[in-house]
Formats: sequence, structure tokens, C-alpha cells
Amino acid sequence: MISELVQEARAGHEIAWNTLYRKFYPGLYSIALRMYGDIPSARDAVQETFVIAYLKLPQLKEEATFAGWLKKILIHYIYRDLKRKQKSTSLDALPPKNDGWWEDELNSKLDLLSTQSRLYSALAHLPEVLQSTMLLRYFSAFHAYEQIASILGVPVGTIRSRLNQAKLKLTTQWHSQPEVSMHIFQESELWNEFYSTTYSGLHQHEDYKNEFINHLQKDVQIILSGQEMLAGNCFFDRKVSEDKQVGSWLKTSNVTSCGDISILEADHFNSPEHPFHCPSQSVAVLYRNKNKVSKMYLYTSPQ
Repeated sequence: MISELVQEARAGHEIAWNTLYRKFYPGLYSIALRMYGDIPSARDAVQETFVIAYLKLPQLKEEATFAGWLKKILIHYIYRDLKRKQKSTSLDALPPKNDGWWEDELNSKLDLLSTQSRLYSALAHLPEVLQSTMLLRYFSAFHAYEQIASILGVPVGTIRSRLNQAKLKLTTQWHSQPEVSMHIFQESELWNEFYSTTYSGLHQHEDYKNEFINHLQKDVQIILSGQEMLAGNCFFDRKVSEDKQVGSWLKTSNVTSCGDISILEADHFNSPEHPFHCPSQSVAVLYRNKNKVSKMYLYTSPQ
């Protein structure tokens, strides 16, 4: 459907372009608001993104990559805009003293972006087992030692040991980074947006369900609660069909990504006729290999 709309927009069909605008505006605005922290700047950035995308639409090689291409334009624009604002602020052009907080606010946001980028870069260099443990502990709602141990299928003592190792390696990596790279942080934001859309749409949109399932390797290894192991992406297709038959569905509550790992937290909803079909919450830890999920831990909260 998206590919067809992009093709029509390329041919000059205004209705197709307006449809793409309405579809992707909310997700782009969410990213922009998170990065800027203020509504006017976020709105301006999204508007500029659509203008740039429209002008460069003939350069897009694959229509199916439109969503990711659009997000890259937005993130690139925001970083350039923030850097431009920082450079354009001079002592001669400073606002009156009582309005000086504008400069402080801008600098604090730039410092925050720099710190976030540095942190994500350091995290991405950790071994997978340490990285996933850190993400669960400090970036998810499933942060208790016992919960992390249940999710990853290891003793609590192992979790404590991994966290200690991770902190030591993270400190070393933090101080050894000569420059701050925005690449890993930008990439993490794109993965967050991808999963927020496709995982939340598993039960409501056939296109999103297919996109998520195709994102899994055909022989993906899935480790369920209790450490039951399955293989194959057909598990999700079958599970979603079962859920839809009884009126159950899920919605992502939080997504955290770094490097080749993502943590997907979800709230589950059941119909009055089948109130216990699904647990109230779940968390999935995804491990990617060449942009495809090769392994997944899928943990559901006790009923």
C-alpha cells in the first residue's frame, strides 16, 4: 500500500501525497518532540521534512523504504538545525538578561543529545549479554533483578555479575571515546519508531503484521517464559491469529533500542468473553543480525 502511494505521489497525485502526510506525520512529530523538547520546533522540523522529501522524492530508489528514508531526513534536519542554532548564538546577539534562559535551554538540550549519543555509543560496544542486561535494568519497566533473571533465563547472581561487568566496561568505553558520534543514537531512534509501529499493529493492520514477521529470520530462535524454545517466524503468525479469534490484542508501552538489541514492552488487552487469554504485560528482547531478528526472549507477566 505504501509503495503504491509513493508511486502515485511521484506521478504528481496530490491525494496520494496527502495520505502519506497524514499517515507519517504523528510518528515523525513524536520523534521531533522527543529530540527538541518544544512543540513549535518539532512542528517546524516535520513540515520541513515533508518539503524536503517531496522535492527529493524522484531520488528515492525503493518505494518500500519510504518510511525509513523519511525518518532519516527528519533526524538529519534536526541535528543540523540544533548545530546551526548553537553556532549562531554569539555574545553580541544574546537576549536580555531576563531572557537568558533561552540560551541555557538550547545548550542544555544540545548537551543532553551529546550525552545520550555518547551513552548509546558506549552501550553498543558492550557484549550482547551485558548490553541486554543493562537495557532491561536501566531502560525498561522490567528492571527488578528477579524479572531480568526470568526473562533471560539465568540466576539472579548472574544478573548481578553481568551488571558489575557492564558498568566497568561502560566506564572504560565512555572515557575512551575521542568523539561523540550521533549515528548509533539516530539508528536507535529509527528502530524504536519501527517497532512502535509494527509491533503495536500486529493485530490491527495486516501490513504491519507482515512487516514485523518478515523482519524475523525464518529460523528465528524464540525463548518463551519458562525457557521453552521454539524456532521459526510462523509462531507469531499463528499466535496473532489465535488472539484475533478471541478478541485479544497488544499495544507497545515502551521501546528501547541500542546497537543490534531492542526491548519491546507491551500491554495486553482481552475481550470480556475471554478475560484470561493473554497476560496483562509482556516484554520481548530482540537480537538482530544484519537487520533481521535472529533470536528473541519473549517473557509474559504472571496471570
